[in-house]
Amino acid sequence: MLPVVSAQPVLTENQAIRIVDSALKQQPLFWQGFAIPYSIERSSKHKDAAMLEVLFNHKKLTRHKETQVVKVEGSKRKRISLNYRYDFIDQQASEYIAFQGGFYYGYGRLKKILQLSKPYLLGDSYYAEAYVQWYVTDIQEWVDAPAFDKARTLRRSLESKQKPFEKRVYLQYDGNQWGFWRGKPGGL
Repeated sequence: MLPVVSAQPVLTENQAIRIVDSALKQQPLFWQGFAIPYSIERSSKHKDAAMLEVLFNHKKLTRHKETQVVKVEGSKRKRISLNYRYDFIDQQASEYIAFQGGFYYGYGRLKKILQLSKPYLLGDSYYAEAYVQWYVTDIQEWVDAPAFDKARTLRRSLESKQKPFEKRVYLQYDGNQWGFWRGKPGGL
């Protein structure tokens, strides 16, 4: 008995647009610029100090004053360091941010499909590749602070409607319908 080969499924551009846009909307974006808790001198002009202050002002972090005795390098002397210690608001926020990998700053939306392949059979499944342009929406207010101008991912996210990101994504046919595939075809 010969194996039953199903006919190649059809994938229209409109179907691909709906699938990719829906998948992008379901993937929140997170930014992790540094490990928390973080102690830094109160008088610091370092970029991290400015970013931490913005996150504190937007109630993403707490800030406490701390005093430390620090050994002066190359000497037997010590000095007093007046620091701010930044931490998460509470344990739940800490666990959530650690689990997610950073601070939520928005989610993606499809701008357009630049290229869509014809469906092709790989193993037992049909796949299609789409080369897409996408942008970030629901950008959180803190992202636009000047302190984050040097954080390339966040800066590019703010510009992404005019200068969209590009990436290759894959769609898979499950035998009934097309869906977004979170990997390379066939798990390769």
